[in-house]
Amino acid sequence: MHLYKYAAWPYFLAGLFAVLLAGCATKVGDDLRIPVGELALHDSIPKAESIAKLELHVSAARNEGMPFLAPHHFREAADILDEAQRSSPRDVSNYDLAKADVLIDKGEAVIDNVKDRLGKELDLKRKLDNLKANEIYPWQYKQNIYALSNLIEKIELGKVGNMERDKERLNKNMQELYDKTVEYNSLHGSGSTSKEAK
Repeated sequence: MHLYKYAAWPYFLAGLFAVLLAGCATKVGDDLRIPVGELALHDSIPKAESIAKLELHVSAARNEGMPFLAPHHFREAADILDEAQRSSPRDVSNYDLAKADVLIDKGEAVIDNVKDRLGKELDLKRKLDNLKANEIYPWQYKQNIYALSNLIEKIELGKVGNMERDKERLNKNMQELYDKTVEYNSLHGSGSTSKEAK
């Protein structure tokens, strides 16, 4: 009855994979300038303390939602931290530690920008998550989150262009999914979840 949506699934996954590969190739830290003061701070404390400080910074960024709201900045900073944790402290570069801290700081600014430009869509995502729309209508939920992630990436990479049409379409689709999920929960009990309704 709804075979079309299942036939499209491989194409959706292929598209998502292509976007992820393209995203991985983008390095927001390549042209990053490290303030002298940030580098001096890392030079002035023991390496182990500097790594511990970065661990706290990355953990706070994770709790703030940076992996979703500024994924490139978070991933690059987390990769630097992972490498530092695997290495002997004497082999860790203070420059890299300072760079990771700056990436997190820049990521926080990206989050503010994303929240400012996509506040309505992020609020709808929060409502959908509270309603467990990902369990009730997983296919539609994934499509909406994929589209939202694309818009977030455009903002993060400064490639916004004219995104109003995409925002309008996403908002409409998310609102429809929200209304549909509310209706489903009212019919099946608010605590009920199931596979996507057929």
